[in-house]
Amino acid sequence: MSRQTTRDGQRSRSDGAYGMSDFSEMLRRLMEDRGVGVRELAREVPCNPGHLSYLRSGKRGPSPQIASRLDDVLRADGSLAVSAGRVGRATMPEVSVPRPALALAPVAAWARPIYEAVLNPSDAERRVALRWEGKKRTGSPDLQVLSKAASKARDAELSSDYAQLADTLPDLIGQAELATLRASAAEESRARCLLSDVYAVAGWSLIKADAPAVAWVAAQRAVQLAEQADDVFRSAAATRCLSEVHMRAKNFEEASRMALLAATYLDTAGASDRAVVLCLRGAALLSAAAAGARRGDSREAFTTLKAAAVCADGLGEERADLGMVFGPANVAIHQVAVAVELGGAREAVQHIPKVDLGRLPAALSERRARFLIDVARSYARLHDDAAALDALLEAEQIAPHELRNHRCTREALRELCSRERRSSGLRALADRCMVLD
Repeated sequence: MSRQTTRDGQRSRSDGAYGMSDFSEMLRRLMEDRGVGVRELAREVPCNPGHLSYLRSGKRGPSPQIASRLDDVLRADGSLAVSAGRVGRATMPEVSVPRPALALAPVAAWARPIYEAVLNPSDAERRVALRWEGKKRTGSPDLQVLSKAASKARDAELSSDYAQLADTLPDLIGQAELATLRASAAEESRARCLLSDVYAVAGWSLIKADAPAVAWVAAQRAVQLAEQADDVFRSAAATRCLSEVHMRAKNFEEASRMALLAATYLDTAGASDRAVVLCLRGAALLSAAAAGARRGDSREAFTTLKAAAVCADGLGEERADLGMVFGPANVAIHQVAVAVELGGAREAVQHIPKVDLGRLPAALSERRARFLIDVARSYARLHDDAAALDALLEAEQIAPHELRNHRCTREALRELCSRERRSSGLRALADRCMVLD
């Protein structure tokens, strides 16, 4: 895996990141000259046809392994590999995320170590390697041990345990990078799946830290690694993370496109994995519904929400596969969120009693808090300020970091403060959320 990265996962305009890169242009020309199509070439490499289409269009950058294999298959005498070295680990077209929306910006203090590890993975890996060699160890970090660590990191992200994420995730990135670098041929796919999982956790964590530029880098790597491992479930889960990155960057059309792409990844999954497919597809559809609502497209929002409800009915329970939480309770939660986002506060309030938070896994404090924030927004828009404040205070008890750092909390508090009637509880909460600064 390449150790070259850019500061924000983007290249300069002159280097082709905004449009057809040198690599993608060369690949397209070689495919035309050899008379080979996407599916045929994908079988020869082998790789996912969708990933190959993205490489040809310049929407993704190639890994050195893929570039080298394409060189061999297309008899390009090393020209593709050379061009891939200039592309680096991530290429992003202008259509994906407008440059101002993803400019590098100050990041929350707790997320700074994660931010640095994602931007400089070679440094994280080097620190681990030096520590490893200092203890006179040979080989590479144990994949089974690292998989357990990745699961704990995912649990920490789902519960918004920022202290644990900041303490463990940067080093885990370095360990997973080293394990992938040193993996034998027999373990290469497993190592890539592990590294994909770790970058997905980093992506979700950086979304919460309101750092979409670097969250995009992490999510993009998670997608590429999953595709290289030919893991359809991880490809879908990581693409959904990419959708949420675009959502945080307020690029809602691209968020919708990525969410629906995540759902279509699962079309090739086996029938024996029905529950996992329903969970991942349903979660992706909920992201599409949220993106539709954020851009005011009620038709798409309600259509995808209805499709997610069908998945939830088929599932019949709450699941959390690869960190994608989904089930009937989550659909009910999104019915409230979509309604309030589209301006239907009364409709949102009508949906509130249908939500059974008791069905969610106990560790999902973030999801409970996020629902209560939407409850508060609904009541605030109906000028029921006491009910709105109660919901926010309950959310703070459940997940204080989530409540105090979420954009919707600040939105609701500003609205409540504009109508304040000497509520010391409201002022104190607004102060804790730094709304009064």
